[in-house]
Amino acid sequence: MAATPKTGVLIFQGQKTGTVYEVPLYNADVNGTLCRLSVGGATPGASGGADYVKFGERVKLIDAGFVTGIVDTANLLIMTDYKVTPYVLNWAVHVNTLATRPPINIGFEKGTQISFQQLT
Repeated sequence: MAATPKTGVLIFQGQKTGTVYEVPLYNADVNGTLCRLSVGGATPGASGGADYVKFGERVKLIDAGFVTGIVDTANLLIMTDYKVTPYVLNWAVHVNTLATRPPINIGFEKGTQISFQQLT
């Protein structure tokens, strides 16, 4: 099928400050590639942003919402410092129009590079 790039947002919360960090995401819908993440600006595109995000405090990923219409990939593998973790987000479960998205509670240490690899 033809890739259908879409956008989304990841919501992190600082464990010390309680600060909520909204991180815009660009999904190219290409198996094996990393999503592009905003590092303080607008939603990234195919060539903008970075392939990881990191924070100056311990954070938890608490929510994720993605625009519907992804066709070639179905999941996001969460990686830390470019190493695989056991955590996977499914696009269909986290579509931004679902009011009943399941809660997420995944913690990350201060300074960890957090990235999201697209998978079928």
